[in-house]
Amino acid sequence: MLGIVVSPLSRAESGELMLQSVDGESSPALLHSTDVDLQVNGMIAHVTYSQKFTNTSNEWKHAVYTFPLNENAAINSMEMRIGDRIIRGQIKPKAEAKEAFEAAKKAGKKSSLTEQQRPNLFTQQVANIAPGEEITVTLQYVQQVDYRDGKFTFHLPTTLTPRYSPGTPLNQLNENIEAEISGTGWGEPTDQVPDARSITPYMREGNGGPQLTFNATLNTGLTLNSVTSRNHRVNWSESTGNYLVTFNQSNIKMDRDIWLEWQPSPSSAPQAAIFTESKGQHDYALVMLMPPQVKSQDLQDFDRDITFVIDTSGSMGGRPIVDAKESLQLAIDRLSEKDRFNVVAFNNDTTRLFETSVEGTTRNKQYARDFVKHLNAGGGTEMAPALNAALKRTTTKDFIKQVVFITDGAVGNEAALFSQIKNELGDARLFTVGIGSAPNSYFMTRAAQFGRGSYVFVSNTADIKQQMDSLLYKLESPVLSDLSLNLPAGYAQSAEIYPSKIPDLYAGVPLLLNVKLPHNADTSGKITLQGTLVDKQGTAREWTRSVAISPTSTGSTQHLGVATAWARKKVAALMDEKALGRNVDEVKQDILAVALPHKLITEFTSFVAIEEKIANTQRIPSSTENVRNLMPQGTQFRQISYPQTAAGVSEHVVLGMIAILLLSLFHSIAFLRNKGGTRLAP
Repeated sequence: MLGIVVSPLSRAESGELMLQSVDGESSPALLHSTDVDLQVNGMIAHVTYSQKFTNTSNEWKHAVYTFPLNENAAINSMEMRIGDRIIRGQIKPKAEAKEAFEAAKKAGKKSSLTEQQRPNLFTQQVANIAPGEEITVTLQYVQQVDYRDGKFTFHLPTTLTPRYSPGTPLNQLNENIEAEISGTGWGEPTDQVPDARSITPYMREGNGGPQLTFNATLNTGLTLNSVTSRNHRVNWSESTGNYLVTFNQSNIKMDRDIWLEWQPSPSSAPQAAIFTESKGQHDYALVMLMPPQVKSQDLQDFDRDITFVIDTSGSMGGRPIVDAKESLQLAIDRLSEKDRFNVVAFNNDTTRLFETSVEGTTRNKQYARDFVKHLNAGGGTEMAPALNAALKRTTTKDFIKQVVFITDGAVGNEAALFSQIKNELGDARLFTVGIGSAPNSYFMTRAAQFGRGSYVFVSNTADIKQQMDSLLYKLESPVLSDLSLNLPAGYAQSAEIYPSKIPDLYAGVPLLLNVKLPHNADTSGKITLQGTLVDKQGTAREWTRSVAISPTSTGSTQHLGVATAWARKKVAALMDEKALGRNVDEVKQDILAVALPHKLITEFTSFVAIEEKIANTQRIPSSTENVRNLMPQGTQFRQISYPQTAAGVSEHVVLGMIAILLLSLFHSIAFLRNKGGTRLAP
């Protein structure tokens, strides 16, 4: 497919003022740094996230910074600090907050606005920063800690992979699109991603750029065997029952995700737990129930039809495509002859290795290895056709259909893809493998949820074997069946629980329930999860896992943040309904009813902080500057290819497209002259 090429690294329209030093080095006029303080209590993480904006120029500045957080982050506090002055943010409906911020900005008042663009992507704006001035915006948020495969994990993204926006450009449609194309990014708004400019911040490479400091205190109530970070070296020590964690480097380059993991000793590994909090007229609980740990070789065998999907788009360039290919090679090696499989590769186009699934013979696996070996990264990220090809059943229903989707998730049309997965899944299961230093974790986790599967993240080469072994073990172990949840009378009658339906459970993954109850409801008793395992001989074995609960009272241990975590889960469930076609206005009203009392940033609510006095009294013109994110570590990605219909780009971009087409033509001629190839089945 022909395409127009744009670059997230381009300086055109980026709004970034570069200061030139006497030795010729250039640096941005607006500097940014982030300080993170993490406090973990049980399974709830409390994060203080402070962003410092320093204006080193002699001009007044407005700052715009688009930054990622984990998709489960529940931001419930914002304040702006100017010197000794602190202005506390107010949660408001999004349009109302935006209007207040723009009015304050125009009036010359110092103000800040925090908005959500995606559940894992936010924009911070700070207006009227005086020359030489520093303004700090501090966010506080709650995040539920992940527990699987015997490890607890706290995930903090620090940058993002540039996202592709499929669809028809809005400037080709005869519609009023002014409201849709606001934003300062490089992306081309389309009918599928009308807010592309709000989710595609300009990036930078090399040294410099945003830096981060990180300190953590872990109050787990467990004896820990280890504390590690996948992408960074850490120091940890025990102090009065807590574990203190610091990074070897005091200032961390914000070019890769932080994955902080702590593993309890085998004797301390939890099997069931409950954390409670009273707030207002309600009690809240976070319940964890771990299914039994069993070895796949002890369970009944089953026939599988596996389709591996690998993303070969431009954003996968560099280390990501290498790691993706190695992950896929490892998965192919694990196939047995009774398995059936296929491989689908996609960028702008989708290619199936085999017309239909084939047996996992030595010959077929070698053919697949050769195919994967010669894949290269380039082009756009058209996921929908690849999902459609992968989810089609080409075997009888005697085979369990599994899809393994290997990608960085760098797309802007997540909701449409979730709807597609839900509609086309049938009886299949979709598993995701997040690749790279900064994958779109919102897409990876939610796609697996809609696909009734599981997920892993391969953040670097050293991760591949451990993460893929974990995922492949889940694929080789049957889903735990005949699951049922027995609740005390008080829960069954009046509890609001998320997830509302018991999801499929896989080896090493617990059931987590977020619960809301009327205050002083009768909740004494047990929550019991039970199910069935079938062994090698075909014998069904029942199992149960229970946790005792008692009514929450002011005298009992309170786990702050449990209520906020529940609210975030409810908002996520409502957004899932929106993705599946529920009326947007109805969803909006339901989310406002949750977000405003819990003070949560959502798609429909924002924080705004305004200092009442006018700072820029002389109305000196101010320029807007975008704080650039660093390109993810290991990524060799310079440009994004848009569909041929994309228009409205500058002349130099079109000339660049022509040059690339000529280069591709010369390369193809040389390839045909010097090397033969195998034609792949469509």
